[in-house]
Amino acid sequence: MKTYNQAEILELINQYNSTDRKLIKLNYKRILEQYSIMPKEIMELGYQKNNVYSWSTKSSPNIPMFDQALTISVAFNFPVEEFLKEI
Repeated sequence: MKTYNQAEILELINQYNSTDRKLIKLNYKRILEQYSIMPKEIMELGYQKNNVYSWSTKSSPNIPMFDQALTISVAFNFPVEEFLKEI
C-alpha cells in the first residue's frame, strides 16, 4: 500500500474534489464490478443503504465523499486513485 506525505494527501483531496461527479460515479460502478464488491459489503463499513445505492444511481448526483472513497479503497485494497481514472 502506498503511503503519502501531507502535501500529497492535500493534492489528492483537491484532485478528488475537482473531478466531475459523473466520472467518480462511473468509476464507483466500475470498481464494484472489477473488485467484486457488493453494496452490502460497503454498508458493513458503516455507510447507510440509501447512500451506498445513491452513489451508483444515475438519478442521484451523490458520490462518496473523499474520506468515504478512501475508507472503501483501504477496506478492499485498491488505490483511491481508481475513483479518478479517466474511462
